[in-house]
Amino acid sequence: MNVACEACHGPGSRHVEWANAPRWLRSMRWDDNGLPVHLTERRGVSWVIDLDTLVPARSQPRTTSVEIDTCAPCHARREQIAEGYVPGGVLRDHYVPDPITPDLYYADGQQREEVYTWGSFLQSRMAHAGVTCSDCHDPHAGRPRMSGNLLCAPCHVPAKYDTDTHHGHAAGSTGAQCVACHMPSTTYMQVDARRDHSIRVPRPDRTQRLGVPNPCSTCHADRGAGWAAEQVRKWHGREPGGFQTFADVFHAAETGGPGADEALARIADDQAQPALIRASALGRLGERPGPAAQQAAVRNLADADAGVRLAALGVFDAFDPAQRAGFVAPLLDDPVRAVRLRAAWLLAPVANALTGTDQGRAFAKAADEFIASRRLMADRPEARTTLGVFLTALGRRDEAKAEYEAALRLAPRYTPARINLSDLYREDGREQDAARVLRAGLDLAPEDAALHHALGLSLVRQGRRAEAVAALKRAADLAPEDAASRFAYAYAVALHGEGRVAEALGTLERALARDPDDEDVLFALVTFHRDAGRTDRALEYARRMQEAHPGDPRARALVESLER
Repeated sequence: MNVACEACHGPGSRHVEWANAPRWLRSMRWDDNGLPVHLTERRGVSWVIDLDTLVPARSQPRTTSVEIDTCAPCHARREQIAEGYVPGGVLRDHYVPDPITPDLYYADGQQREEVYTWGSFLQSRMAHAGVTCSDCHDPHAGRPRMSGNLLCAPCHVPAKYDTDTHHGHAAGSTGAQCVACHMPSTTYMQVDARRDHSIRVPRPDRTQRLGVPNPCSTCHADRGAGWAAEQVRKWHGREPGGFQTFADVFHAAETGGPGADEALARIADDQAQPALIRASALGRLGERPGPAAQQAAVRNLADADAGVRLAALGVFDAFDPAQRAGFVAPLLDDPVRAVRLRAAWLLAPVANALTGTDQGRAFAKAADEFIASRRLMADRPEARTTLGVFLTALGRRDEAKAEYEAALRLAPRYTPARINLSDLYREDGREQDAARVLRAGLDLAPEDAALHHALGLSLVRQGRRAEAVAALKRAADLAPEDAASRFAYAYAVALHGEGRVAEALGTLERALARDPDDEDVLFALVTFHRDAGRTDRALEYARRMQEAHPGDPRARALVESLER
């Protein structure tokens, strides 16, 4: 775990042999210097400046990503799925880098959390134009090739860009530094100052619209984004542009904006977008299951980029396993390991249907790879729990139980493992044991909403309805934002079942105020009002449901039945 020679050039034993050999023997026995990996994407390449536009272009296109992929294991947020990565190999045979997700990045792609630069750089105009890491960084010295604005000068003519007419600041000031505006720095863990490598045009106007940060406000916090946006317009006489054009669509997807599904699908299909952005659009579609999501996923399952194929597979997580097989099974023998693992995960619930076929044999191999990938992280409760889910889908229930128990030994407060173990007991008809596991968790974490929710459902199944209502209320009261509507819905259904209709409706109304498009909450409001004879109110909510979820046949059927 260091940045010595072998970290970038691979195993060095043949290089040592080359170095120790007589000079006359070297050219006879070795090509070059014996290193297995040569990062040659910049060899013989120059950047040519168009004299009319002053736009730089690579003298020949970059057709591979060997150097960038070699940097990725250390400079990407990623999950490791196998050991043995050697520079020059296939990155996603060993690692699964994170796409542009809301927890890590802002809607416009700026770094939110520590992402180690890879995901930022791949969305940049520079990466799209063929720039590699070592165009700017000297990998042997461990520092940029030049200091200050000189680093940008070989491609960006100083007479055009290093002037106050471009940056609007006094020469030599902080604001006149290229990195201050185009690569703002964020400090993580109080010590790690990381510049954002998406190398973007400052957009304070997006701060106004989307709430994303902008570098102008770092120095001019007292002036506000509106003032900064006006200054940018004055300097250039137009609205700012930039290479990254996905911000409004990603923001709409994150905030439930209209038309987001179709707009995400267009980004996913747009070959002019960086592959990482297309994959990120598919990732967001996976959280919005519907016709647009499924159709976009099907169109991109055979994409040339493994990251896009992987994201397209992820969309199928939200669809019935029986619907997946025809689309997913061909990727069980994909040339890239990460894609095979995702295909195996998706097909585990229907693996028996593949038995005795070529696809069944491909599944068996991919399943073994999946299990090995989780075993690699056996010291993590998340990995043990994921493996338990996979083994449960395969019908290997005793092994799954052992994985959940191992996860809880590692982290007794790890709720997903506890709830999954409880579910195994429930499925075996051992409801008392299921409740016992949940109560043991609540002894350790009495404020855990998910455990109260699961216990409430267990008590419903046991017929202990009063206790169930109390547990579900506690879950709804403690619910984190991402589960608030789901827990409120369950509590409302329990109240309704006890004849406490007014309380149930009040609970649903409050949940709807938090999340106006929640499908289950709207459905419950429709049915509760309908059953109480309030047809007008039921129709109102049915129409809202249909408007928010036009692809849901339940909404259409409810509207049609209530309009009769």
